[in-house]
Amino acid sequence: MRLMDKTVVLLIAEGYHDHEFWFPYYRFREEGAKVIVAAPEAGVVYGEGRNGKDGLEARADISISELPDALPDILFLPGGIYGPLALRNMPNVCEYVRRCVDSGVLTCAICHAPWILASADVIRGKAVSCPDDMRWDVIGAGATYSNEAVTLDGNILTCVYFGFLPEMFRLLFTAI
Repeated sequence: MRLMDKTVVLLIAEGYHDHEFWFPYYRFREEGAKVIVAAPEAGVVYGEGRNGKDGLEARADISISELPDALPDILFLPGGIYGPLALRNMPNVCEYVRRCVDSGVLTCAICHAPWILASADVIRGKAVSCPDDMRWDVIGAGATYSNEAVTLDGNILTCVYFGFLPEMFRLLFTAI
């Protein structure tokens, strides 16, 4: 169990991508990590769909505003479109992400979750993998767009989409 005694926070909002949440959720648990699901409101069930819950649902353990001062070992930001769009507009999310990155926490973002990193202003000067339709967003945030499936730059690990999660986790396990 490579992540025994490690804590992972997954941040979600309505519209997260279920594959990009559940695969990491269970991989982290399988490796012995304590996994905390944080969202705008604790106890609320969140889903993937744009106008409803048409994916696998997840219940938030804790609200983002209630996250402890002690930072996790890993921060994981699942993609989707609407979840990251909502999270990137929340000042407390951007502050938390910035604190994690600045403190050296391995911060992972997949698919459209680098929008959150861009809004937190933590990717300036970094290489970022993301879907091609986000290229100009990451460049505009001062990052270098990477067309690699997965990119690790310092303590920021990014991935294009859920089909590359195995590669992302191989790299994650070398970085932690």
